[in-house]
Amino acid sequence: MNATDSLPATGSILMSVSGALVLILLTSVPLGIWAARHRDRRSGLARRLNDAQGNMTLVATHSLGPRERLVLVDVGDQRLVLGVTASQITCLATQPRPENAPQASAPAATFPLMLEKLRQKCRPGGEQ
Repeated sequence: MNATDSLPATGSILMSVSGALVLILLTSVPLGIWAARHRDRRSGLARRLNDAQGNMTLVATHSLGPRERLVLVDVGDQRLVLGVTASQITCLATQPRPENAPQASAPAATFPLMLEKLRQKCRPGGEQ
């Protein structure tokens, strides 16, 4: 028996290595596409693209704790006050969008005033 008889042919080694490479590429390309789409969805790229129509505008936000915040959002012709936590989003109040909506450049200055107006409006015994 010769030493070359026990070794596999060079062509079969080449075929198995190239087959493994093709399998790796066919698996990694769809996985990479899925990861890129998932990353864009989490980073808000889709939200920024959808917001180009101007249907939804973040007016103001106020942090209430490490993972809780109060958010003021204009959606269409409605203004929503949302309570946002790590596990849920709750609509706290809905009102018509004001005609003279504040500019997006200074939401932090106007948010406390809007919040105080909403508090006065929604207090027991106050106007509703």
